Amino acid sequence: MSGECIQSQAIGTWLNPFAGNKSDITKLEIWEVCSNETVPHLKVKAYTACAPRDCTWGRSIAQKADEQYVEVLYRTFFAKRLVKGSINGKRMDVIVYDDFHDPRKSDQQRSFVLWKQ
Repeated sequence: MSGECIQSQAIGTWLNPFAGNKSDITKLEIWEVCSNETVPHLKVKAYTACAPRDCTWGRSIAQKADEQYVEVLYRTFFAKRLVKGSINGKRMDVIVYDDFHDPRKSDQQRSFVLWKQ
């Protein structure tokens, strides 16, 4: 392996035990990708409250990441969603910025607290 892997407290599984509303972030899975074939980076898979089970926005590469911060963009069917997470120990404060494709729907900002598994 060439270069160094990413060092970040973000790596792991983060849960929102209070998610209840549709589209609330329920879980983030964050892992590092380090190999000879690519530049080291973080991948993030986001899950949201859905029925009968959680939905996912898919996997995306973190645009910004360091020891205590991660930022990732998802392009979903209804919106572009920017997820920003600030980490303090086992707590991650997450803000989601929803930029809806439909101009009739107002963009929104939502906040969540996730806990490291």
